[in-house]
Order: sequence, then C-alpha cells, then structure tokens
Amino acid sequence: MRFSSTHPALANIDWDQVHQAQAWLSRIICGDTTHRDELPSYFRKLSLDEVSQFVELKRLQELGAINRGRWIKKQNLLPGGIRKRGPDSRSHSKTYNQPLTMDQYQRHSIHLISRLLNARTNASPFTLVLDDLNQRAMPLTGELVRRALSRNVNVVVIAFESSRFHPAVHHISAHTNISGDEILKELKHIMGKGRESLVIIDSLYDLLNNKGIDMGELFNLVVHKFASNLVGIYHQDMIASQDANTAYAAQPLKLFEYMATAILTCKSFAHVLAAKAARERSLAEPTHGLLQGAEGVVESLDANDVRGIVFEAEFRRPSGRTESETYFLRTARISDYNNPTYALPHGIIKQEFVTLLDMVPTYNNQNILGKVRAAADEIESTFNLALTEKQKQAREGVVLPYFDAQKGEGGEGGRILYDMGEEDDFDEEEDEI
Repeated sequence: MRFSSTHPALANIDWDQVHQAQAWLSRIICGDTTHRDELPSYFRKLSLDEVSQFVELKRLQELGAINRGRWIKKQNLLPGGIRKRGPDSRSHSKTYNQPLTMDQYQRHSIHLISRLLNARTNASPFTLVLDDLNQRAMPLTGELVRRALSRNVNVVVIAFESSRFHPAVHHISAHTNISGDEILKELKHIMGKGRESLVIIDSLYDLLNNKGIDMGELFNLVVHKFASNLVGIYHQDMIASQDANTAYAAQPLKLFEYMATAILTCKSFAHVLAAKAARERSLAEPTHGLLQGAEGVVESLDANDVRGIVFEAEFRRPSGRTESETYFLRTARISDYNNPTYALPHGIIKQEFVTLLDMVPTYNNQNILGKVRAAADEIESTFNLALTEKQKQAREGVVLPYFDAQKGEGGEGGRILYDMGEEDDFDEEEDEI
C-alpha cells in the first residue's frame, strides 16, 4: 500500500495531532509499541510498514517546502502590489524556414507544382482549376492525365464537354440523361478497381447545377474513402444561375474556392506579355474577350496561345498558410517522355519542364516586348492612316516658312517672309490704311 497526499485514509486527519504524535510515530517505526494506544484511531489501524511510508511522505513534503523556499523570490512586488514578471523570451509568432537564395526559392516553387502535376498523394486532395474562353484548361489537364498514367494511376474523367480520351482513361459520360446518384455509383465502382485514382471533372458548374451532386459527398468519396486526388474545372465566364430559393446561399465558385487545397488560374501567354508591356509603360492592362465590352466579341484573336499556358497557383497548407506563384507550362513534346515500359500506358517524364514565369526567356526578352508595345501603339481604325515611303519622302522635302527666316543674319525682328501669288488682291491705298 502506497500513500499519497490525496489518499482517502488521510482525508480527515487532524494534522495538529500528527505533529504532536510525530515522536511516537518514530518510536513505533523503531519497534517501540508501548505508546501505540495513545495514537489517534486512524493510526492504530495502520501496520508498521504503512506508518513508515506515511512518515516518509511527511518528511518529503517538509523537505520540498524547504527546497521551494530556495527559488521563491522574496520582495518580488511592485509598489502597487503587482508581482514582478520577467520578460517572455518565447516568440508567439510561428515562423517557417524560408529559402535563403533565389536558386533555393526556384527549386522549392517548382517542387510544389511538380508534386501537384504528378498527382502525388496528399499533394493537393482537391485542386480547383479556373479557366475561360481566352485560355482553356485542356493543356493543363492533359499534362495531369499523361503524368498520372505514367505512374499507373487510375484516371477517371466525369465528362460534360470532353469526347476524346486516352484508351487507358476511364470516363463517365455525364452529358447524357444519367442522374447524379448513378454518376456517384459508377465512380465508386471504377475507383474500386485501382489502388490510387485521379478524378477529373471538366465542368463543376454542370455537376452542381444540372446533376445536383453534393460537393461534400463527392469529396468524402474521392478523398476520404479512396484517398485519391480530385481535380475540378470551373469556367469563369459562366453566369451563375439565379434561383429565388437559394438567393442567400453561397455562390458555387465561392464554395469551390473554400474547399480547394490548391487553386490554378489559367491565362493566355500572349495576354500576359501584353499586360507586362502595359505595366512597364505605366498604362492600364488591356482587357480581352468579354471584358473588352465590344459587341459580339467573346474570345480574343490571341487567346489559347499555342506556345504554352500560364497559370497562377495558390497552395493552401493545413496550417492555413498559403503560397502563391506564377508558372509557365509549355506545350509537351514526344521527346519529353520515355518510351512506355511493360504494363504502363504512358512513358515516364524525363525532366521537369514546368518553370516559373520569370525564368521564361520570352517573358524577359526586350525585343519581343518591343513588338508587343508597337502593336499596342497602332491606332485602331477602319481606314489606313499609315504613310507609304513615297509619301514620307515628299513630306520631308517640304520647306516650311520659318526655315527662310533662320537663314538671315538677324536684326530683322519678327518680319514675315511672304511671296504674293496671282490670287492675292493687293491694293496699296488699303495697305497704307
């Protein structure tokens, strides 16, 4: 039996009597039981070992009180009776390791997007891709599919708009009369065939409005139950439906942005170059497509640049911290991948070719930016205002009147040099007046 300060047997002890009987307790421990009857009743029931443990407990408590007096500060009060407190050396702000050099920062940023594009586990459970008519997300999703197939990942596409797929890609034709429950049932069946899956939805707007699928239910199925990655595409030029019953509900785009662990916003490379040229001249950035406000214009001529796609990425950590960067993904080539090995539908990538936008030579080439500025300076008109070479030479050959005045030696003041012609009616009498 071991005693502690909270033992039930010590709850009703009169500690004044204990201090008075402390000498008797010591004698009992040494074997002298002549004064045992004089002890309180709660001590008579204890054996010698239990009494010994109790005395040792009291000794340690008294020793602790003595030792505590060594580190308790005396006279540690301010004049107002407030206890003094030393400065807190701990920092309450949580700091993170930041890259020390530009090379480390570039490697860190490329590593983040590489894990997402390669569909690594827990890289981004739900990736939201925002696109429009000026830059569609097809180049980005195509790269996701190729890299997932190279890792033998089970790729499933819920297709509302797409019609052509790789033979190894499982697709669900959601543009038919299939219901939302049937889509989830078929998706569950297909995902059960593979260990790891990548689910791509080419139109989140249609999934939510036309099929009525609950986004939380879909997220739990893909991310929680099968531990897979979900990628959804939302077209920013789609107008949200107006319903009186859901007037106070959150807009679909806000809901997707709240749930997403990574947000990728697609932009045309040509539009990004034009915006940079305008910023360097301290001008307003040009608008494209529907934002131009021109009647009948829904897509710009330089939309969906074939050189590659620019996308702004926002990564969200479980701690709430976000990291943002702008990347450039050029058009993939056959030479970027190895030949597919046995049982793999696609070859493995040789070297990462996604890069930061600031590292793209074209983005920092002054000659190309100069051409962009020249194209922006041209006056938009229905007729040609430019001059031919012959017209430019004729304009340069015209002698203006002030040239003759500059040939004089001076002293003539502001005399006007004018040669009268036949059509001039000169009268000396009127001139004198």
